[in-house]
Amino acid sequence: MILKGKTAIVTGGATGIGRAIVERFLAEGAQVAIADIKGAEDAAAALGANAFGVATDVADKASTESMARAVTDRFGGIDILVNNAGIFTGLNYTPMEAIEVDAWRRIMDVNVMGPWLCARAVLPAMRAAGGGRIINIASVIANLGIPFMLHYVASKGALGAMTRAMARELGATQSGILVNSISPGYTHSDNAVANADQHAAFEGTAASMRTIARPQQPGDIAGAALWLSGPDGGYINGQNIAVDGGIFMTQ
Repeated sequence: MILKGKTAIVTGGATGIGRAIVERFLAEGAQVAIADIKGAEDAAAALGANAFGVATDVADKASTESMARAVTDRFGGIDILVNNAGIFTGLNYTPMEAIEVDAWRRIMDVNVMGPWLCARAVLPAMRAAGGGRIINIASVIANLGIPFMLHYVASKGALGAMTRAMARELGATQSGILVNSISPGYTHSDNAVANADQHAAFEGTAASMRTIARPQQPGDIAGAALWLSGPDGGYINGQNIAVDGGIFMTQ
């Protein structure tokens, strides 16, 4: 059990990719806080005593600070933060001139400001412990520049840039806190598959680009998150791991 004795927070952990990460971390001995805007307590109740549900709005500073306090009070510290919460399900291909300003701002609040607020909230506990791991769930879509989703693409590109900047800043202070990101491809989470029109459009595009024949599942991302959180990830910082079935390849 490579995470025995560690405490992790997974935002958006009640369903989908976040839920798969929660379950993998629990199986490896971690105590895990599920931080989600809805369903956190019910998800934790179904997963046993080492799971803890905290209702959290990642785009609200007070809510993220309350989350960090609740987790520290429950488990005694925070070692790992997975910034998984984000807006994706329900989005459709939209020309950039048709995107509403309020929709743009909401995407940025949740997908960009949210990870910053959560990281900000857990830093005191990680510094007190002498180190920690922050993993941001980005997206391969930012590397590809997929059209007709400019607000979502921009948000995930910003998260990748934030990952590098956070890694350098925290590394410069010798905090022992490592920051990396994971970029999934289109993933068959329950919420994504349930949106039939969106699912058909996105899976059609992803299937034509993948070099692995099968669809991507939430557990594929969970394995990468576990690796970055465990002892084998102890010398990895500021990196983006593409877990996308071979859609994006760097030289």
